[in-house]
Amino acid sequence: MFLLILFITVFLGFSNANEDEQRLYADLLNNYNALERPVENSSEALVVKVRLFMQQIVDVDEKNQMVQINAWIRYIWFDYKLKWDPSDYGGITDVRFPGSLDQIWKPDVLLYNSADENFDTTFKSNQLVYHTGEVNWIPPGILKFTCPMVVS
Repeated sequence: MFLLILFITVFLGFSNANEDEQRLYADLLNNYNALERPVENSSEALVVKVRLFMQQIVDVDEKNQMVQINAWIRYIWFDYKLKWDPSDYGGITDVRFPGSLDQIWKPDVLLYNSADENFDTTFKSNQLVYHTGEVNWIPPGILKFTCPMVVS
């Protein structure tokens, strides 16, 4: 009997959490357009913080003045349309949007001195959205770029 009560309690808890999460996703994406820059006034600038976490130097080509690295690129911005009160959604404070679905806005970022014409920063990694509207996107990448070197 104890196991039955425990199972029902746990099952109902997961069921409610799932319903809250489904409702939250539906509410956030209602009338959301991923092509629109997330600012309340179109004349406002949107600040996107970018940070590079280098994991490995893959190659240094002194002759051609190129470097190739393996890195994570962290982008952080605020999307005013992606805010919610956690108490309205069962205490949920963050959600993940699959990058493969392109459901929310992402910055278009290019590597200015890229030596790889096929480089694409839009790797389909998840975006983590906090209830405050802060969005974190951390795609991995292999970056190949020109880098002036003085070899002596």
